Amino acid sequence: MALAVVQPPTDAKGWAASLFLRYAVRGDRTALIERRHRGPLTVQRPFYPEKDGPCHTYLLHPPAGIVGGDDLEIVFELEADTNALVTTPGATRWYYSDARLATSTQTAHVATGATLEWLPQETLLFDGANAKLTTRIELQGDAGFLGWEILGFGRPACGETFDNGTLDFRFELWRDSSLLLRERLCSKGRPAGLNEHAALMTLVACHADNSALVDARQVCEGFDDILCAPTLIGDLLICRGLAQDCAPLSILARELWRALRPQLLGREAVPPRIWQT
Repeated sequence: MALAVVQPPTDAKGWAASLFLRYAVRGDRTALIERRHRGPLTVQRPFYPEKDGPCHTYLLHPPAGIVGGDDLEIVFELEADTNALVTTPGATRWYYSDARLATSTQTAHVATGATLEWLPQETLLFDGANAKLTTRIELQGDAGFLGWEILGFGRPACGETFDNGTLDFRFELWRDSSLLLRERLCSKGRPAGLNEHAALMTLVACHADNSALVDARQVCEGFDDILCAPTLIGDLLICRGLAQDCAPLSILARELWRALRPQLLGREAVPPRIWQT
């Protein structure tokens, strides 16, 4: 099958875009008090579907895909006692690249008493993509984090596999300058160990215990079409899943979030409205 070549919308350097978001407590809720952006990265207005004030934020990338030469940077600053839930209105697509590297860097600084929920919709890697994604979460004191990443390799519905692309995806979780978790997925073509699956999910949650582990196992047992299992390392709950495509993994991730959020964050699960569109 011929590859669909998507050229950058600007000059040969591609898009250079950045977004900075700062959250602070204002009254009885978390407010997005500062936003700065350059290039095609922005957010919709904050949403407050919950009574206790967490700020739901939807990241927008108008080009709707990342191509070779693009360089995106997102920084979150959560001040003390804030609560932010960040998601995306749709999948992030890394398109075929003419050998140029596309990069995306995501950094979050989460102060004491604050919680960040990082719940993007799936990331799709088209065959021939040359992608580098770095995510770094820095927690202070008792700050909390619950987040996931759902990766799709190729486009199974179109018969496209991820045979010719390259990827370098890194995730780091820190607390008070001490490393809690570091992961790296680096591959030419589809990563080894997927056992012929084309989609991978990883969910990470802080402040977990054996009760959270039991809850996560019960959720996983309800998915016969997914190879999945949770692990507890210290107070970090890590759940991984493999499937033939991203759709069942998205459902699994949301069900895990729904089961774990009350226990780990002290709030009932109120899904972002954008997930219903």
